Amino acid sequence: MSIEDDVLKRVKPSRADDAKVMAAVEALEAKVAREARRLDTHVELMLVGSVAKGTHLKGPDIDMFMLFPESTPLEVLKEKGLGIGKAVLGGREHYAQHPYVRGEFKGFQVDLVPCFKVRDTRKKMSAVDRTPFHTRFVKENLGKGQADQVRLLKRFMKGIGCYGAEAKVQGFSGYLCELLVMRFGGFRQVLEAASSWKRGEHMELEGHEGKEFPEPLTFVDPVDSGRNVASAVSVETLLLSIRASREYLRSPAERFFFPPERPAWSPSKAREAAGGRLDNIVSLCFPRIDLIDDVVYPQFRKSLAAAVALLERQEFEVERTSIHADGLVHLVVEMASRRLPPERLHRGPPEKSENAREFLAKWKTRGLSPPYVDRGRWYVVAKREFTLGDDLLRDGLGGLSLGKDVKKVGGIGVLTGPEMLGKEHIMALTNHLDERAPWER
Repeated sequence: MSIEDDVLKRVKPSRADDAKVMAAVEALEAKVAREARRLDTHVELMLVGSVAKGTHLKGPDIDMFMLFPESTPLEVLKEKGLGIGKAVLGGREHYAQHPYVRGEFKGFQVDLVPCFKVRDTRKKMSAVDRTPFHTRFVKENLGKGQADQVRLLKRFMKGIGCYGAEAKVQGFSGYLCELLVMRFGGFRQVLEAASSWKRGEHMELEGHEGKEFPEPLTFVDPVDSGRNVASAVSVETLLLSIRASREYLRSPAERFFFPPERPAWSPSKAREAAGGRLDNIVSLCFPRIDLIDDVVYPQFRKSLAAAVALLERQEFEVERTSIHADGLVHLVVEMASRRLPPERLHRGPPEKSENAREFLAKWKTRGLSPPYVDRGRWYVVAKREFTLGDDLLRDGLGGLSLGKDVKKVGGIGVLTGPEMLGKEHIMALTNHLDERAPWER
């Protein structure tokens, strides 16, 4: 039996598993229908996602759409849809392009999502409104035996850390995995194709051509040629998937599908692994924000980029960054050196420019050296305001362009590498220092 057969046995739901899922779906449909009648609301129910398409893994989520007539005002859709969702699931509101309710029902995580019943795919649609078309397309076009190939591809992408279009992962959605199997035929064929992908790769299904897109990877949506199914895939995720595909084909192993757990390192191990790098690491640290990942991760990235820009404007050279979020959020920055000399060379205007007089007047007594000319331009040795990167961040935090919800967090701290050896922070430091791919021992 091959590795892929073994993996499939572990991830494919049994008949009993599927019977349990479908029983929950039927009970959910009945409860939603009752609540819709109670609220005098007409909705059409549609099971979407991997369960509907038969490409789900064990322990799937259930995605149930409540399709409202296109004539329904948006505010009514939101009010009635959320009302039904809360009554049925008692769950929590989440927000995408339409708000929806997430909760638990008969042991399964369920998303109850209100959307418009769009009849023409040429009409402008939100990603939510487009989902029913995706479900129908896959059910009608996925070939015999390909559902299991999709399952293998999904589990592989999960194992290598590339599965999911959400903002945290920036990877391959389930729908993209399904289209890739349709395009190339099977799991191995997808990996063979991926082994030669390059940034800017463009793919489409025959008869479903579309325009070029600027993202690192393109797969034209066969349901909407103006949309790139792979738009979420970042450069880093694309490169990781290419590397994983090459290495798996060269030496197949179950650890690509089920990677080893990575516990936090001990402080002594982290200190030894970091060596001299430890003193050049700093982290913005703050409590976890109680919002979904798709809302907060773009804000984490924006905040991290603002911190990096501040450091680089003051001549600190940033080498690596990382984000880690558990009970605390860490935006980690590693510099070539956290400490710069107290003096810096300040570049002035050309020797004979109209700004030269103003430069000389300003720096005649303020510099650590008199202004001087080098190759036709004025220079002066100036005193550096901040010699430590962490001091610069502490001073400049108030002026950084942080994410809107990050701004609301009280008490953003700035930690140095040695301070991250503490129990609350060691996992973030481990995550930053451990450069092994997920499947590597």
